[in-house]
Amino acid sequence: MLHDIDKLDRVKPDVDGLAHGEGSAEWLARHGYAELGPAIVGHPVTRIADRAWFETWIGAATPEALIVSYADKRAGQRLESMAQRFASWEQRYPSAVHAARPRGSWTADTLEQVRRRAEELEIRVCELAAVRPAEVRRLEWTGRAIAAAAAEWHR
Repeated sequence: MLHDIDKLDRVKPDVDGLAHGEGSAEWLARHGYAELGPAIVGHPVTRIADRAWFETWIGAATPEALIVSYADKRAGQRLESMAQRFASWEQRYPSAVHAARPRGSWTADTLEQVRRRAEELEIRVCELAAVRPAEVRRLEWTGRAIAAAAAEWHR
């Protein structure tokens, strides 16, 4: 749950200038949880767009890092299939697939490469867990755990 902590307004000033993921890892390290950083730092979908980075990472990543990255690709407000998740990104960020795109957005080719790499990640994680992607689901206790963690954060 802490992988996106650097997106919170109250955390952003503490990690100003660091890329997403790196900011979360840095914030956690400063608060006594440095051991979580390596599992978090590589989760942003933008990392997958970098072929060389991805190829090195996928071969060396711990199971924890693979799982965090995969979970990030499958979970929005709800658990979604990889296809649903990419469709929602395309709907929210339509400029990413237009030829006349703003600086920094992805071409259709880049999006397709990212999708293929995300599918490779999915295969790897599901093999580790001995499940098929369609069997990935939230367990009954997850909602209660999320609510308890959110209540603790707001105290």
